[in-house]
Amino acid sequence: MRVLLLVLVVATLLSGCSTTPGDAARGSGHPEQAAELYRKGAEQGDPVAAFKLASMVEGGKVAAAQYGSAGSWYNKACLLGDTVGCHNAGVGYEYGNLGLEKDYEKARTSYQRAAERGYMQSQYNLGSLYSNLYFTNDVEGLRWLLASQAKAQECSSKPLCKWILEDPPGHIEVLRARMSPEQVREAESRTVQAK
Repeated sequence: MRVLLLVLVVATLLSGCSTTPGDAARGSGHPEQAAELYRKGAEQGDPVAAFKLASMVEGGKVAAAQYGSAGSWYNKACLLGDTVGCHNAGVGYEYGNLGLEKDYEKARTSYQRAAERGYMQSQYNLGSLYSNLYFTNDVEGLRWLLASQAKAQECSSKPLCKWILEDPPGHIEVLRARMSPEQVREAESRTVQAK
């Protein structure tokens, strides 16, 4: 009997059980139950639960009127340490969507948290804020754009990475055109130090 119980426990663990309270409810088609469990988890400090609740709200699986905006939960996930939550909060603040007011300072803060953890998309978006003159530190902007391109080299065959490497908006060119050779060298050296 004990052997059978042990086999069942091991089989359950190996079958990919949910790791966040709410996953089982979500997987079995009970979004409201899942959302409640994710909310409780987030309120107790679980960044993954906050992120999952945000994605449910963003995806329309549960109502923002009942649970709060996707952006507020991405921001909560960010503050609890979730890197992608920081990126998504940054997008919400930059564009004034996901239930967040447009706020470039908060966008920069959110992107920077993710960028410092090596998140390529946030590095690029952070650099673009400087290129677009929402902030005036071209060295910092170029530093982050170059860091994103260094990361993109690791996945250059993937569409997003290829896009970052090609830089279709021309952010790197815009910044370089505004900078002295000394500033470009400073940005390049700070990029190398950040890796």
